[in-house]
Amino acid sequence: MSAQIGVSFDGFASFDDAVALARDAVAAGATGLWMADHLGYREAILSCLGFALATPGARVVPTAISPYLRHPMPTAMQMATLAEAAPGRVAIAVGIGNPLFLGESGESIDKPVRVVREFVEALRALWSGEPVEQDGLRFRLKGARMMFRPRAPIPIYLAPIREQMLRLAGRIADGAVLSAGISAAYARRSLAFVAQGARDAGREPQRLHSAGYIFLMACDDKRRAVETVRRKLAFVLRNRFLDENIAITGIPLDQDAIIAAIARRDLDGAAQLVSDDAVEAFGVAGDVRTCCERLAAFADAGLKELVLLLSGEAADLQTGLNVIREMKSQ
Repeated sequence: MSAQIGVSFDGFASFDDAVALARDAVAAGATGLWMADHLGYREAILSCLGFALATPGARVVPTAISPYLRHPMPTAMQMATLAEAAPGRVAIAVGIGNPLFLGESGESIDKPVRVVREFVEALRALWSGEPVEQDGLRFRLKGARMMFRPRAPIPIYLAPIREQMLRLAGRIADGAVLSAGISAAYARRSLAFVAQGARDAGREPQRLHSAGYIFLMACDDKRRAVETVRRKLAFVLRNRFLDENIAITGIPLDQDAIIAAIARRDLDGAAQLVSDDAVEAFGVAGDVRTCCERLAAFADAGLKELVLLLSGEAADLQTGLNVIREMKSQ
């Protein structure tokens, strides 16, 4: 299988533990380290700096950086600084963010396609080193200027889920990273929208990067693997934007109840609402061979990089690294 392998971090583990796993993942063959920006957990860009310094050669990607929470000027500064620390090994993924947690921070989503487009435009303009004028929906830049420039362009990916944002990724971004908790079939459908957006803008779809997050638990005890992935899926399926992905599979899933349970921080209750069929469709759980077979379906859907969110105890994480080794040997 020719797909690259990345590893994603959700901010739940301590900084030291995450850096240790990053080192092990790169030694096993992972080439990308992706850090989620979940509100209330470890911060994404700062964590990526730690990964970059600890793992020479690996690419680091904070994701999904939300324009509903961050201003383009300090974001441009942070990313340009990160690029100095890890030349040629830095990218950023921009996305809306989770509506539930945005609401808890006093933010609401309004005209997301425009807001994301303007945020991307602002970052690129700021990285040029020239004064930037932008009268955007959320931000206004009145001659803002970076006093240093990245040595090379910093790739900007979008983290889209629905059609309009997927098409926008094809039109303006350097690639797209798809959410954890989607099926291989939905990944294929999503990448088709990205490709069409690229063609509509006169761009070559094959030049864009495509990645997708995948919850993975590798161990010989399949029931324990399924239970672990079930809890991970319960957390991500709180995202209302995943409703089309759920509907397409035809799997009965009470997403409203999951959202309500997560809002109460009742992860156990939310997990009970995720069926075995949902785990099979939206995640990967089982022994090393089973995991490799399931991951091949996501690669066949068109993902150039499989970004694994390894789950379980310390021994399980090491088994997950064996999945990476096995896939790299194929």
